[in-house]
Amino acid sequence: MSLRMTRQHRGLRSYIWTWQHSAQLLVLLLAFWLVLWWGAPLLMHRWADVLGWAWPHLGLGSSDGVEVKTTSLLGMPIDVVRTHFYVPAPNLWQWWGGALLSLGLMALSFVLSRERLPLIYGLRIVALLGIVGLLSYEFLPTLAVSDVNRLLADNILDMGLAMLWLLPAVHALVLYIFPIPVLHKVAATLTGMLMLVISIPLQAASLAWLSQQFSLLVTLPLYMLFSFLPQIAAQLGIYGLFMSFAPAPEHGGA
Repeated sequence: MSLRMTRQHRGLRSYIWTWQHSAQLLVLLLAFWLVLWWGAPLLMHRWADVLGWAWPHLGLGSSDGVEVKTTSLLGMPIDVVRTHFYVPAPNLWQWWGGALLSLGLMALSFVLSRERLPLIYGLRIVALLGIVGLLSYEFLPTLAVSDVNRLLADNILDMGLAMLWLLPAVHALVLYIFPIPVLHKVAATLTGMLMLVISIPLQAASLAWLSQQFSLLVTLPLYMLFSFLPQIAAQLGIYGLFMSFAPAPEHGGA
């Protein structure tokens, strides 16, 4: 049967599940985890090399500001990338400019017609995050300064490592259960992992650079808007692409 895109509902009960499918799922899952067990430490060093090269070119500091450290997770040692860079505190004009911009966006959201409802919610979210950034710096300045490296770069890198380990399991639960050719399943997971391998250091460096170009006021809005959401959206897009090639069930029952 040739594969084609389909819009029909494809619940799992529309297909016959056998022990061969279970075996295939477990083999694929274990194979990807074995690759990660071997390759994750090497990947952390490659990420550190890339970021160490980028740090001075982006004006974030010397290459010594990026290093690989070993930490413990559930009693097991794992390598992680740690960074250091300086983000300036806002001056008075920046603080009041951020306050006026946040209030202006909030006011604009109340003026727009209800037909622009998605835009209204987007403006309010950005405005609220801006206000939270202003208040957190004003009332918790020590916390804002001490956690900026951890929040904008280290958390992104840790998230990428965690998503690499979780992605095969997620695909096993929501993709491998469908009668897609095994090469399509492998390609879907490899595409998602490759997306993470390439985009995570770029994302961490970009957020660090943007925060340094502005001030500590943008730390929280940048993290809330551009940390998890882009990666989740990209993975959903990859999943949807490969799921569109699943064949429709031959019988009409749902």
